[in-house]
Amino acid sequence: MSIWESVWVALDNLRMNKLRSFLTMIGIVFGVAAVVTVVSIGQAGQSSIISMVSNYGDGYFVIYPNYNDETNVEKADFRQRDMAEVRKVPGVRYVSASMGYGVTTMLKQEKLRFTVTGTTSEMPKMQKIDMEAGRFFKAEEERGRQKVVVIDAKYAEKAFGSAKGAVGRRVVLGNDTFRIVGVYKTQDNIMSGMEGERYTGYVPITTLSYGDTENDGRLGMLQIIASSPDQMDETIKTLKDWLAERKNVEPDSYIAETGKDAEKMVSSTFSILQTIIGSIAGISLLVGGIGVMNIMLVSVTERTREIGIRKAIGATPGTIMLQFMIEAVILSFIGGTLGALLGLFAAYMFALISGWPFVISIWAILLAFGFSAAVGIFFGLYPANRASKLHPIEALRYE
Repeated sequence: MSIWESVWVALDNLRMNKLRSFLTMIGIVFGVAAVVTVVSIGQAGQSSIISMVSNYGDGYFVIYPNYNDETNVEKADFRQRDMAEVRKVPGVRYVSASMGYGVTTMLKQEKLRFTVTGTTSEMPKMQKIDMEAGRFFKAEEERGRQKVVVIDAKYAEKAFGSAKGAVGRRVVLGNDTFRIVGVYKTQDNIMSGMEGERYTGYVPITTLSYGDTENDGRLGMLQIIASSPDQMDETIKTLKDWLAERKNVEPDSYIAETGKDAEKMVSSTFSILQTIIGSIAGISLLVGGIGVMNIMLVSVTERTREIGIRKAIGATPGTIMLQFMIEAVILSFIGGTLGALLGLFAAYMFALISGWPFVISIWAILLAFGFSAAVGIFFGLYPANRASKLHPIEALRYE
Protein backbone atom coordinates (compact mmCIF):
# COMPACT_ATOMS: atom_id res chain seq x y z
CA MET A 1 0.00 0.00 0.00
CA SER A 2 1.38 3.39 -1.00
CA ILE A 3 1.58 6.37 1.35
CA TRP A 4 -1.30 8.12 -0.45
CA GLU A 5 -3.47 5.03 -0.10
CA SER A 6 -2.60 4.95 3.60
CA VAL A 7 -3.64 8.60 3.89
CA TRP A 8 -7.02 7.93 2.26
CA VAL A 9 -7.59 4.89 4.47
CA ALA A 10 -6.71 6.97 7.53
CA LEU A 11 -9.12 9.75 6.51
CA ASP A 12 -11.84 7.18 5.88
CA ASN A 13 -11.35 5.67 9.35
CA LEU A 14 -11.51 9.13 10.96
CA ARG A 15 -14.65 9.94 8.96
CA MET A 16 -16.34 6.79 10.21
CA ASN A 17 -15.73 7.92 13.81
CA LYS A 18 -16.39 11.67 13.53
CA LEU A 19 -17.47 12.36 17.11
CA ARG A 20 -14.69 10.30 18.65
CA SER A 21 -12.10 11.91 16.40
CA PHE A 22 -13.38 15.40 17.24
CA LEU A 23 -13.36 14.78 20.99
CA THR A 24 -9.83 13.42 20.69
CA MET A 25 -8.67 16.57 18.90
CA ILE A 26 -10.14 19.05 21.44
CA GLY A 27 -7.00 19.20 23.58
CA ILE A 28 -4.82 19.87 20.54
CA VAL A 29 -7.30 22.41 19.12
CA PHE A 30 -7.35 24.52 22.28
CA GLY A 31 -3.63 24.12 22.89
CA VAL A 32 -2.72 25.35 19.40
CA ALA A 33 -5.40 28.07 19.57
CA ALA A 34 -3.93 29.34 22.83
CA VAL A 35 -0.40 29.46 21.38
CA VAL A 36 -1.47 31.31 18.22
CA THR A 37 -3.72 33.74 20.13
CA VAL A 38 -1.17 34.59 22.80
CA VAL A 39 1.70 35.08 20.36
CA SER A 40 -0.41 37.17 17.95
CA ILE A 41 -1.75 39.42 20.72
CA GLY A 42 1.70 39.66 22.29
CA GLN A 43 3.30 40.72 19.02
CA ALA A 44 0.51 43.24 18.41
CA GLY A 45 0.98 44.80 21.84
CA GLN A 46 4.74 44.79 21.53
CA SER A 47 4.77 46.42 18.09
CA SER A 48 2.21 49.01 19.22
CA ILE A 49 4.22 50.08 22.26
CA ILE A 50 7.49 50.13 20.32
CA SER A 51 5.73 52.27 17.70
CA MET A 52 4.69 54.67 20.47
CA VAL A 53 8.27 54.88 21.71
CA SER A 54 9.60 55.44 18.18
CA ASN A 55 7.38 58.53 17.86
CA TYR A 56 9.85 60.35 20.07
CA GLY A 57 12.92 61.96 18.52
CA ASP A 58 16.49 60.69 18.53
CA GLY A 59 18.27 61.32 21.79
CA TYR A 60 15.05 61.08 23.80
CA PHE A 61 15.16 60.05 27.44
CA VAL A 62 13.22 60.62 30.64
CA ILE A 63 14.60 61.28 34.10
CA TYR A 64 12.74 60.94 37.39
CA PRO A 65 13.50 60.67 41.11
CA ASN A 66 14.53 57.29 42.47
CA TYR A 67 11.56 56.58 44.71
CA ASN A 68 13.46 53.77 46.43
CA ASP A 69 15.72 56.44 47.92
CA GLU A 70 13.22 57.45 50.61
CA THR A 71 15.63 59.80 52.41
CA ASN A 72 16.15 62.06 49.38
CA VAL A 73 13.01 61.61 47.29
CA GLU A 74 11.35 64.78 48.57
CA LYS A 75 14.40 66.90 47.82
CA ALA A 76 14.89 65.23 44.44
CA ASP A 77 11.33 65.97 43.26
CA PHE A 78 10.95 68.11 40.17
CA ARG A 79 9.01 71.37 40.03
CA GLN A 80 7.93 73.27 36.93
CA ARG A 81 10.52 75.95 37.62
CA ASP A 82 13.25 73.30 37.24
CA MET A 83 12.61 72.98 33.50
CA ALA A 84 14.01 76.42 32.70
CA GLU A 85 17.21 75.61 34.59
CA VAL A 86 17.59 72.12 33.09
CA ARG A 87 17.53 73.67 29.60
CA LYS A 88 20.85 75.36 30.47
CA VAL A 89 22.63 72.06 31.23
CA PRO A 90 25.28 71.20 28.59
CA GLY A 91 24.05 68.53 26.17
CA VAL A 92 20.34 69.23 26.77
CA ARG A 93 18.46 70.45 23.70
CA TYR A 94 14.77 70.32 24.64
CA VAL A 95 12.97 69.82 27.95
CA SER A 96 9.32 69.04 28.47
CA ALA A 97 6.99 67.43 30.98
CA SER A 98 3.46 66.07 31.02
CA MET A 99 0.70 65.73 33.55
CA GLY A 100 -2.79 64.50 32.75
CA TYR A 101 -6.27 64.61 34.19
CA GLY A 102 -9.42 62.82 33.22
CA VAL A 103 -12.40 65.14 32.81
CA THR A 104 -15.81 65.03 31.17
CA THR A 105 -17.28 67.22 28.46
CA MET A 106 -20.86 67.48 27.26
CA LEU A 107 -21.79 67.24 23.60
CA LYS A 108 -25.48 67.40 22.71
CA GLN A 109 -26.56 65.96 26.06
CA GLU A 110 -23.93 63.21 25.72
CA LYS A 111 -21.26 62.96 28.39
CA LEU A 112 -17.84 62.18 26.89
CA ARG A 113 -14.61 61.18 28.60
CA PHE A 114 -11.67 63.46 27.87
CA THR A 115 -8.03 63.28 28.94
CA VAL A 116 -6.45 66.71 29.29
CA THR A 117 -2.66 66.53 29.10
CA GLY A 118 -0.72 69.51 30.37
CA THR A 119 2.62 69.86 28.61
CA THR A 120 5.02 72.47 27.23
CA SER A 121 5.23 74.19 23.87
CA GLU A 122 8.35 72.12 23.12
CA MET A 123 6.44 68.83 23.06
CA PRO A 124 6.10 68.76 19.20
CA LYS A 125 9.90 68.97 18.99
CA MET A 126 10.17 65.85 21.12
CA GLN A 127 7.24 63.73 20.03
CA LYS A 128 5.80 63.23 16.57
CA ILE A 129 2.50 65.15 16.55
CA ASP A 130 0.87 65.45 13.11
CA MET A 131 -1.29 68.57 12.92
CA GLU A 132 -4.41 68.37 10.75
CA ALA A 133 -5.45 71.98 11.28
CA GLY A 134 -4.29 75.02 13.20
CA ARG A 135 -1.15 74.88 15.34
CA PHE A 136 0.26 73.76 18.64
CA PHE A 137 0.12 76.32 21.46
CA LYS A 138 3.00 78.80 21.70
CA ALA A 139 5.55 79.53 24.43
CA GLU A 140 3.91 82.88 25.25
CA GLU A 141 0.55 81.15 25.71
CA GLU A 142 2.26 78.74 28.07
CA ARG A 143 3.89 81.56 30.04
CA GLY A 144 0.61 83.48 30.17
CA ARG A 145 -1.32 80.43 31.44
CA GLN A 146 -3.82 80.92 28.63
CA LYS A 147 -6.75 78.55 28.30
CA VAL A 148 -5.96 77.16 24.87
CA VAL A 149 -6.17 73.53 23.79
CA VAL A 150 -5.04 71.33 20.92
CA ILE A 151 -7.61 68.56 20.47
CA ASP A 152 -7.51 65.24 18.64
CA ALA A 153 -9.13 64.91 15.23
CA LYS A 154 -11.58 62.28 16.42
CA TYR A 155 -13.21 64.73 18.83
CA ALA A 156 -13.04 67.60 16.32
CA GLU A 157 -14.97 65.61 13.74
CA LYS A 158 -17.53 64.43 16.29
CA ALA A 159 -18.13 67.87 17.82
CA PHE A 160 -17.53 70.27 14.92
CA GLY A 161 -17.77 68.17 11.76
CA SER A 162 -14.15 68.67 10.65
CA ALA A 163 -10.68 69.56 11.91
CA LYS A 164 -10.69 72.98 10.24
CA GLY A 165 -14.14 73.74 11.59
CA ALA A 166 -12.92 73.19 15.15
CA VAL A 167 -10.11 75.77 15.11
CA GLY A 168 -11.12 78.95 16.91
CA ARG A 169 -14.13 77.34 18.58
CA ARG A 170 -14.50 76.85 22.32
CA VAL A 171 -14.92 73.67 24.33
CA VAL A 172 -15.77 73.10 27.99
CA LEU A 173 -13.44 70.58 29.62
CA GLY A 174 -14.33 69.88 33.21
CA ASN A 175 -15.02 73.27 34.80
CA ASP A 176 -13.00 75.38 32.36
CA THR A 177 -13.61 76.73 28.87
CA PHE A 178 -10.74 76.46 26.39
CA ARG A 179 -10.19 78.00 22.96
CA ILE A 180 -9.18 75.45 20.31
CA VAL A 181 -6.00 76.56 18.52
CA GLY A 182 -5.19 73.32 16.71
CA VAL A 183 -6.25 69.79 15.84
CA TYR A 184 -3.81 66.88 15.67
CA LYS A 185 -4.17 63.53 14.00
CA THR A 186 -5.52 60.89 16.35
CA GLN A 187 -2.96 58.18 17.00
CA ASP A 188 -4.52 54.81 17.74
CA ASN A 189 -2.29 52.69 19.91
CA ILE A 190 -2.35 50.01 22.56
CA MET A 191 -3.40 52.42 25.30
CA SER A 192 -6.28 53.96 23.35
CA GLY A 193 -7.67 50.48 22.79
CA MET A 194 -7.46 49.65 26.48
CA GLU A 195 -9.08 52.93 27.55
CA GLY A 196 -12.05 52.61 25.22
CA GLU A 197 -13.75 55.68 23.75
CA ARG A 198 -11.75 58.55 25.22
CA TYR A 199 -10.78 61.83 23.61
CA THR A 200 -7.56 63.72 24.26
CA GLY A 201 -6.15 67.21 24.14
CA TYR A 202 -3.01 69.18 25.02
CA VAL A 203 -3.08 72.35 27.13
CA PRO A 204 -0.22 74.44 28.60
CA ILE A 205 1.09 72.74 31.72
CA THR A 206 1.09 76.10 33.49
CA THR A 207 -2.64 76.45 32.82
CA LEU A 208 -3.44 72.96 34.03
CA SER A 209 -1.47 73.29 37.26
CA TYR A 210 -2.49 76.88 38.07
CA GLY A 211 -4.12 77.00 41.48
CA ASP A 212 -3.08 73.42 42.31
CA THR A 213 -1.74 74.10 45.80
CA GLU A 214 -1.69 70.44 46.72
CA ASN A 215 0.99 69.45 44.18
CA ASP A 216 2.76 72.85 44.15
CA GLY A 217 3.85 72.46 40.52
CA ARG A 218 5.34 69.02 41.21
CA LEU A 219 6.30 66.93 38.16
CA GLY A 220 6.74 63.18 38.09
CA MET A 221 9.49 63.26 35.49
CA LEU A 222 11.18 65.37 32.84
CA GLN A 223 11.27 64.45 29.15
CA ILE A 224 14.48 65.46 27.43
CA ILE A 225 16.06 65.45 23.98
CA ALA A 226 19.85 65.40 24.03
CA SER A 227 21.74 67.72 21.68
CA SER A 228 23.74 64.77 20.37
CA PRO A 229 22.12 61.29 20.43
CA ASP A 230 25.59 59.73 20.20
CA GLN A 231 26.57 61.40 23.47
CA MET A 232 23.32 60.71 25.32
CA ASP A 233 25.00 58.68 28.08
CA GLU A 234 27.38 61.56 28.76
CA THR A 235 24.45 64.01 28.80
CA ILE A 236 22.58 61.83 31.30
CA LYS A 237 25.62 61.69 33.60
CA THR A 238 26.13 65.46 33.36
CA LEU A 239 22.46 66.09 34.13
CA LYS A 240 22.43 63.72 37.12
CA ASP A 241 25.53 65.39 38.57
CA TRP A 242 24.03 68.85 38.00
CA LEU A 243 20.73 67.90 39.65
CA ALA A 244 22.52 66.25 42.58
CA GLU A 245 24.52 69.40 43.25
CA ARG A 246 21.52 71.71 42.82
CA LYS A 247 19.20 69.73 45.09
CA ASN A 248 21.84 68.48 47.54
CA VAL A 249 21.28 64.77 46.82
CA GLU A 250 23.30 61.96 45.27
CA PRO A 251 23.40 61.32 41.48
CA ASP A 252 21.84 57.91 42.20
CA SER A 253 18.77 59.76 43.49
CA TYR A 254 17.70 59.98 39.84
CA ILE A 255 16.89 57.31 37.26
CA ALA A 256 17.14 57.92 33.51
CA GLU A 257 15.55 55.71 30.86
CA THR A 258 16.06 55.92 27.11
CA GLY A 259 13.73 54.81 24.34
CA LYS A 260 15.82 51.67 23.89
CA ASP A 261 15.44 50.88 27.59
CA ALA A 262 11.67 51.11 27.21
CA GLU A 263 11.71 48.83 24.17
CA LYS A 264 13.81 46.25 26.00
CA MET A 265 11.51 46.34 29.02
CA VAL A 266 8.40 45.93 26.87
CA SER A 267 9.95 43.08 24.86
CA SER A 268 11.05 41.35 28.05
CA THR A 269 7.62 41.71 29.66
CA PHE A 270 5.76 40.32 26.66
CA SER A 271 8.28 37.48 26.31
CA ILE A 272 7.69 36.45 29.92
CA LEU A 273 3.90 36.57 29.48
CA GLN A 274 4.10 34.57 26.26
CA THR A 275 6.32 31.97 27.94
CA ILE A 276 3.97 31.58 30.91
CA ILE A 277 0.78 31.31 28.86
CA GLY A 278 2.58 29.24 26.22
CA SER A 279 3.56 26.75 28.93
CA ILE A 280 -0.09 26.44 29.95
CA ALA A 281 -1.00 25.87 26.30
CA GLY A 282 1.75 23.24 26.15
CA ILE A 283 0.02 21.32 28.94
CA SER A 284 -3.16 21.35 26.86
CA LEU A 285 -1.21 19.97 23.90
CA LEU A 286 0.26 17.28 26.13
CA VAL A 287 -3.22 16.27 27.30
CA GLY A 288 -4.35 16.26 23.68
CA GLY A 289 -1.41 14.03 22.76
CA ILE A 290 -2.31 11.55 25.48
CA GLY A 291 -5.86 11.56 24.11
CA VAL A 292 -4.51 10.72 20.65
CA MET A 293 -2.50 7.82 22.07
CA ASN A 294 -5.49 6.45 23.97
CA ILE A 295 -7.81 6.61 20.98
CA MET A 296 -5.20 4.99 18.74
CA LEU A 297 -4.82 2.14 21.24
CA VAL A 298 -8.59 1.71 21.16
CA SER A 299 -8.43 1.74 17.36
CA VAL A 300 -5.74 -0.96 17.37
CA THR A 301 -7.91 -3.13 19.60
CA GLU A 302 -11.02 -2.60 17.46
CA ARG A 303 -9.16 -3.37 14.24
CA THR A 304 -7.22 -6.39 15.45
CA ARG A 305 -8.92 -8.75 12.96
CA GLU A 306 -8.33 -6.25 10.14
CA ILE A 307 -4.63 -6.17 11.05
CA GLY A 308 -4.55 -9.98 11.06
CA ILE A 309 -6.16 -10.18 7.61
CA ARG A 310 -3.77 -7.59 6.15
CA LYS A 311 -0.77 -9.44 7.56
CA ALA A 312 -2.11 -12.76 6.27
CA ILE A 313 -2.25 -11.41 2.72
CA GLY A 314 1.28 -10.01 2.85
CA ALA A 315 1.27 -6.68 4.70
CA THR A 316 4.58 -6.11 6.48
CA PRO A 317 4.91 -4.82 10.08
CA GLY A 318 6.35 -1.60 8.62
CA THR A 319 3.24 -1.07 6.48
CA ILE A 320 0.93 -1.61 9.46
CA MET A 321 3.02 0.71 11.62
CA LEU A 322 3.03 3.41 8.91
CA GLN A 323 -0.76 3.16 8.58
CA PHE A 324 -1.40 3.90 12.26
CA MET A 325 1.31 6.56 12.40
CA ILE A 326 -0.33 8.37 9.48
CA GLU A 327 -3.71 8.23 11.24
CA ALA A 328 -2.23 9.73 14.42
CA VAL A 329 -0.42 12.50 12.52
CA ILE A 330 -3.51 13.36 10.45
CA LEU A 331 -5.63 13.49 13.61
CA SER A 332 -3.15 15.86 15.23
CA PHE A 333 -2.68 17.90 12.05
CA ILE A 334 -6.42 18.48 11.65
CA GLY A 335 -6.55 19.50 15.30
CA GLY A 336 -3.66 21.89 14.69
CA THR A 337 -5.39 23.41 11.66
CA LEU A 338 -8.64 23.98 13.55
CA GLY A 339 -6.65 25.37 16.49
CA ALA A 340 -4.73 27.80 14.28
CA LEU A 341 -7.95 29.08 12.70
CA LEU A 342 -9.58 29.41 16.12
CA GLY A 343 -6.52 31.22 17.46
CA LEU A 344 -6.47 33.69 14.56
CA PHE A 345 -10.19 34.32 14.99
CA ALA A 346 -9.73 34.96 18.72
CA ALA A 347 -6.81 37.34 18.04
CA TYR A 348 -8.87 39.16 15.39
CA MET A 349 -11.85 39.57 17.73
CA PHE A 350 -9.56 40.84 20.48
CA ALA A 351 -8.06 43.39 18.07
CA LEU A 352 -11.53 44.44 16.96
CA ILE A 353 -12.76 44.99 20.52
CA SER A 354 -9.61 46.51 22.01
CA GLY A 355 -8.44 48.63 19.07
CA TRP A 356 -5.05 46.89 18.99
CA PRO A 357 -3.54 46.01 15.60
CA PHE A 358 -4.25 42.53 14.25
CA VAL A 359 -0.98 40.66 13.74
CA ILE A 360 -0.75 37.25 12.07
CA SER A 361 2.22 35.45 13.56
CA ILE A 362 3.47 33.13 10.82
CA TRP A 363 6.15 31.55 12.99
CA ALA A 364 3.59 30.82 15.72
CA ILE A 365 1.34 29.06 13.20
CA LEU A 366 4.26 27.05 11.80
CA LEU A 367 5.38 26.21 15.33
CA ALA A 368 1.87 25.10 16.24
CA PHE A 369 1.62 22.88 13.15
CA GLY A 370 5.07 21.46 13.79
CA PHE A 371 4.22 20.75 17.41
CA SER A 372 0.93 19.13 16.36
CA ALA A 373 2.76 16.83 13.95
CA ALA A 374 5.33 16.04 16.65
CA VAL A 375 2.52 15.20 19.08
CA GLY A 376 0.99 12.87 16.49
CA ILE A 377 4.30 11.12 15.83
CA PHE A 378 5.34 10.85 19.48
CA PHE A 379 2.01 9.70 20.88
CA GLY A 380 1.13 7.62 17.84
CA LEU A 381 4.40 5.69 17.92
CA TYR A 382 3.47 3.29 20.72
CA PRO A 383 0.02 2.29 19.34
CA ALA A 384 1.49 1.92 15.83
CA ASN A 385 4.34 -0.22 17.11
CA ARG A 386 1.89 -2.35 19.07
CA ALA A 387 -0.26 -2.86 15.97
CA SER A 388 2.77 -3.85 13.86
CA LYS A 389 3.79 -6.56 16.35
CA LEU A 390 0.44 -8.36 16.43
CA HIS A 391 0.78 -12.00 15.30
CA PRO A 392 -1.51 -12.61 12.30
CA ILE A 393 -2.93 -15.92 13.62
CA GLU A 394 -3.67 -14.47 17.08
CA ALA A 395 -5.15 -11.39 15.45
CA LEU A 396 -7.48 -13.49 13.28
CA ARG A 397 -8.72 -15.36 16.37
CA TYR A 398 -9.64 -12.06 18.09
CA GLU A 399 -13.38 -11.55 18.52
